[in-house]
Amino acid sequence: MDILRKKLLFRSSHRGTKEMDILLGTFFKDNYDLLNEKELLEFKLLLMITDKALSDWLIMGKNAPEIDNIEISKRLKEYVIKRALKN
Repeated sequence: MDILRKKLLFRSSHRGTKEMDILLGTFFKDNYDLLNEKELLEFKLLLMITDKALSDWLIMGKNAPEIDNIEISKRLKEYVIKRALKN
């Protein structure tokens, strides 16, 4: 695993809130080997967004154009929905 992937893996599962640690961490663990360089950089951008904003967008369904404009966010949202439907 390259350095960027290692950093993103750590940062995605050590956010500060348990909910975001689980959602972002498992998404990245399940997809890190499938993501290309552009998607990795987009995921890095997502990690710069606060847990509150991500939670409001992902869990509460609030509108957040700054998140929607990051292409990989659509993939993350689909992943979270599929995961919720399994449980």
